[in-house]
Amino acid sequence: MLLHHARTLRALRYYALFIGYPRTGHTLLASLLDAHPRMAFANGLDAARYFLAGFDVQETAVLSIWNSRRFTLKGRRSTGYNYVVPGGWHGRWDVLEVVGDKSGDLFSARLVLDPDAMSRMMKVLGKKGRFISVLRNPYDTITTMAVRGRMTLDAATTEYFALCEANARARTQVPASAWLDVHHESLVAQPRDTLRTVLQFLGQSADAAYLDGCSRLVFPEPRRTRDAGAWTEPLRDQVATNLDRFPWFTGYAF
Repeated sequence: MLLHHARTLRALRYYALFIGYPRTGHTLLASLLDAHPRMAFANGLDAARYFLAGFDVQETAVLSIWNSRRFTLKGRRSTGYNYVVPGGWHGRWDVLEVVGDKSGDLFSARLVLDPDAMSRMMKVLGKKGRFISVLRNPYDTITTMAVRGRMTLDAATTEYFALCEANARARTQVPASAWLDVHHESLVAQPRDTLRTVLQFLGQSADAAYLDGCSRLVFPEPRRTRDAGAWTEPLRDQVATNLDRFPWFTGYAF
């Protein structure tokens, strides 16, 4: 399989890993990027597992391409949503320059258990490594974690801030030029501008047709799942105090 894809990966510039938190829009953004003619993004490969097991960039990229194509053949549907970009290049490409994986929550969960994992991965990725941290209102994320994980808001809050600590530590091990924060709310409100920023980070550009197709797939507004949570005032205040320790959450409130 590697020999078959050797020519395909000859132009590969970056391997991009999502890093962050569950239920923040990873599937949406990864599908938008997968629709680009020079990129392919896996849907839940857990690429970090392969890098940490000794796979190199090319081997992991091959697995990512296979995963992306499989998701496309199955209709690109997940949790009740359709993630097919109208006119997108899903499962095919012009020249493949960027490959990646959207498993940001799995990656960060590994970093919680293995604080040295990022430094070991950087030795494998080198200058090809790119990291995309998708951020969403933390109260929404924590509420959805509680609902999906069938846990209390207190337990979900503890788990959430363990991920925050792991991601903060990971930032110190990655060059600033290789890390990009993407706010889910910005992607929903301004999909074209936000996508241009992400594409520039990955060394890519896009025509109007691509941006228009992606914009049609983006939800009309972010869901306020926090409104469905049994939040107490003390717990809201606890979250707000903890968020002050992480400057990339500046501006978020209940």
